[in-house]
Amino acid sequence: MSPFFRGPMPFLCIGHSFDHMFTLLFAVVVLEVEREFGLTFGESMQLAWLGYVLFGAGAPLAGWLADRWSDIWMMVVFLVGIGLATMGAGLATTPTQLFICLSLIGLFASIYHPVGIPMVMRIAGAKSGRMLGLNGIFGSYGMAMASGVAALMIWLAGWRYAYIVPGAISVALGTWFAFRFGGLASETNAARRLLSSGSKNKEGLGDMVREFGLGRFIQIMGALSLMTLGAGLVFQCMTIGLPKILEARVDWIEGAENAGTVAAVIFFIGALAQLAGGMLADRFPLKWLFIAIYGLMTPALILAAFAHNAMMLFAIWLIVMITVGNQPVSDFLFSRYVPKRWVNTAFGFRFGLSLGTSVIAVPLMGIVFDRTGDFFYAFVAMACAAVIAVLAALALPNRGVQDLVAALKTVPTAGPAPAGAD
Repeated sequence: MSPFFRGPMPFLCIGHSFDHMFTLLFAVVVLEVEREFGLTFGESMQLAWLGYVLFGAGAPLAGWLADRWSDIWMMVVFLVGIGLATMGAGLATTPTQLFICLSLIGLFASIYHPVGIPMVMRIAGAKSGRMLGLNGIFGSYGMAMASGVAALMIWLAGWRYAYIVPGAISVALGTWFAFRFGGLASETNAARRLLSSGSKNKEGLGDMVREFGLGRFIQIMGALSLMTLGAGLVFQCMTIGLPKILEARVDWIEGAENAGTVAAVIFFIGALAQLAGGMLADRFPLKWLFIAIYGLMTPALILAAFAHNAMMLFAIWLIVMITVGNQPVSDFLFSRYVPKRWVNTAFGFRFGLSLGTSVIAVPLMGIVFDRTGDFFYAFVAMACAAVIAVLAALALPNRGVQDLVAALKTVPTAGPAPAGAD
């Protein structure tokens, strides 16, 4: 089993890059779509609206299928499906065709997080925070690549190739993954069933309710949900709207190529915060680490609401650093509060909530800009969402279900608690 668990890691990292890159290509391409189809920014953003909604809404089903069917084959479906849908977007000749393909991109993109992130944690074991940080860097580089690839393709051959070329690469990678690991699906499924049967009486939702009490259980679920919704809204607004924000607030940035290039540089620099966040998650109490990092988000967003030019670039860089640096902390923290045998399904619901905030983020960014010509009120709304996320984290108990399970399995005199535990 250990060769298998080492083997998929490169595919999981590249898949994380593709997941974010393919869904964010439109953030740059939209500046060209406006001109080609004669639409406003708000109208163009509506073409991607359903795709971003499905990006979140499909995650619970994807996680459930990974638990019930196969995480290996779900990764194959993700890589091949999103590649074909992305190629279709590049071949679309009408707004309706583009809308359909962008929606399919979002649907297939919903698979990665509830399937890939738990797989990364199984690979990592005691070093989950660090490995999540490494995997998260690839996700952030995917955001950067979206801006860079789109800008480069627009400059070289037109916006359509920003979809066609990466899509073809993803189909090839998914085919390679299927040939290399498809035969191990039955073996890994058997191991997962054995783990589930061994922990059935220790880590179920019913035991969690009995241990915490119904009121405490509802408090935990409510806090996790509000944290996810608040941080998710900020993430979606910033990643979807970043190129347009740069074009609107920085005087010397004009056009899709320049906006995409600058956004790519910001994401590339900010991505290093993922590894730092992951290393901190292995060393410090997760709840308080989340609060310490994300508590900086509201001041950064208020600064961005008023900033222009160089100060705007600094504010955006700070927001990106906080956003990506907090992701491995948030993922690891969430995993401490859910039963291990339902981890894929639980992460599916979590990412469904987080990515589902795009149902608000996409029209928010488009409507605010179309009506005011700026993003001031969008930044104010994001700042409020960040406050909600921090307050929700404060409501979490200091110990999660995984820590309680570890305590039951550990002799009282057996040394310090696991790193990262609250």
